[in-house]
Amino acid sequence: MLSHKLNIEPDVGIGGDVSDNQYPYMVQIQHFMVVNYVHHCGGTLLTSRCILTAAHCATPSLKLRAQVGTVWRDSDTEGQRRLIVRMVAHEKYIQDGTTRPYDIALALVEDPFLVDDKTVTVIALLPAYYEQPATMDVLGFGKIDHDDTLPDRLQVVECRFHPLSDCQKHPSEGTLCVGNPGATACQGDSGGPVVGTIDGVDWLVGLVSFGMKSCGTGPIICTDVSVYSDWIKEGVRNLTISEG
Repeated sequence: MLSHKLNIEPDVGIGGDVSDNQYPYMVQIQHFMVVNYVHHCGGTLLTSRCILTAAHCATPSLKLRAQVGTVWRDSDTEGQRRLIVRMVAHEKYIQDGTTRPYDIALALVEDPFLVDDKTVTVIALLPAYYEQPATMDVLGFGKIDHDDTLPDRLQVVECRFHPLSDCQKHPSEGTLCVGNPGATACQGDSGGPVVGTIDGVDWLVGLVSFGMKSCGTGPIICTDVSVYSDWIKEGVRNLTISEG
């Protein structure tokens, strides 16, 4: 499976460890391995039960759970943990390990998260009446070096938009190309939020999909959530109704 992460070089990338409660809608999606749960992908909390992530993170063979409310990876003592009972990928996504459009999925947790005004919150999609901000924050727990090191703490980098041709020879509808020198994505970042802030309010602009080169080089492809807003809204409604 392809998934991707942020590589931060202090001289060129703006970012690093996040502050406590800075991004309270950030979700860790974890899979069960042998005796415990370990990091799998990122996600974004849309409602108390629904999470937005990448379609290539929706692996049917894996037992998955979600964790929110902590900046620490795979924490046993902080945050809230819920089992994921359903994962619905976009019906047009092809799961073959290559860069594809429609890389978007919804996950439903067994019981609602306890949403408050500080440690766990939901985030809304960027409204159509706003222009996309010039820069945005990309979040993730993925690899941070070529030794496959995972950070203990959630990482953030500030990125800007690139022409789609910088990411794809034949650009796909519904994708964004973002990055800065030394600020990109690597294995483990997939599905994580791409966030724009307007007048002090965070909005979900995209989610991490695929990197185009080796970790730490080149911009990354992100799914443009505005293109899929109807799919997301209908999916959230159907998941909520079907699970009562």
